[in-house]
Amino acid sequence: MALPIPLEPYTGTVSIVDLAIQADQLILAHCITTKHERTALVLWSLATYGYDHYRIFPRLLAISPERRCGKTTLLEVVGALCRNSIQASNLTPAILSRIKNIVDDPTLLIDEADTFIKNADGDIKGLINSGHTKSGAQVLKCVGDSHKPQVFDTWHPMVIASIGALEDTIMDRSVIINLRRKLPTEDVKRLPIDLSSEWLQWRSKALRWFLDNPTAFDDTNQIEPAYRGNDRAIDNWVPLFTLARAIDDTWYSRCEAAYVELVNEVEMELPTRLLSDIRNHIGKNSNTRISSTKLTEHLKGDVTAPWEDMRLTPARMASMLAPYNIKPKDMRIDGKVLRGYESIQFEDSFERYLPAI
Repeated sequence: MALPIPLEPYTGTVSIVDLAIQADQLILAHCITTKHERTALVLWSLATYGYDHYRIFPRLLAISPERRCGKTTLLEVVGALCRNSIQASNLTPAILSRIKNIVDDPTLLIDEADTFIKNADGDIKGLINSGHTKSGAQVLKCVGDSHKPQVFDTWHPMVIASIGALEDTIMDRSVIINLRRKLPTEDVKRLPIDLSSEWLQWRSKALRWFLDNPTAFDDTNQIEPAYRGNDRAIDNWVPLFTLARAIDDTWYSRCEAAYVELVNEVEMELPTRLLSDIRNHIGKNSNTRISSTKLTEHLKGDVTAPWEDMRLTPARMASMLAPYNIKPKDMRIDGKVLRGYESIQFEDSFERYLPAI
């Protein structure tokens, strides 16, 4: 691993607008990306200089469907922009947990992640996930002949490049860029031999601006984006939205558009889908009581739902509802004592786990 050149803050006044525009132009010149992806890349790269202001800082994950889609080029470009970038591949848990012992405030760039993270043991994945949240970014390891426990700090930005998706826990903690191969009609410039050295002054200016503007990132000034079915997506984009507002209105608008484009509405997990379908049925039914058998029949009658294919039964439904503390009980329905539910049993879970209607 090549250690980054020690970074000293620029002496003089710095325009964050100019820095953002220059970074945008660099990415446009060398990488096949959309405007929304460039927005996320610029904001994330700049945010590495102020990552310590946040409770959560997302990973930047570059995924391609095949080889030769520009992952390595993107890593070089992002590495030239980020704070104290250090690139490596095929890391071990021991090295990953000690990066901050080697470099102050590092941005770790991991290439070829698909070759070792996908099949790695839980240590690597756990270390990557641990650094997502500031309060949980410590790991405890036994070191030396005496096996004395020692705490290692994993709180730092991280860029991961992979062919194909990684584990859901890593994807969930990342701002994701989906790379694609260059068309014959698309033109990108070749990277200079030492891009990182050429952009040293830019990085020095970025550090200067963050040192001069710490209050822009206080808790009271941090911006949460709109809800898109995933609380973690909101957390991941707080640093980008907060920085975009500090730059100017143009970049804030770009950030909003990028968030809508790059963050997909999360498909409901099966238990949540069950709650949602039950809520829809209860809303159409004036009865406050319904038998378990009748409810499963109604659910399986929806051809757009998965319940017929998975052969939903009253017992299976009860098992899926049990974690929500919703349990069937004996009650009189239409003159008969049947096993079923009252609509009031669902109200708390509807409010907690489903979007408002």
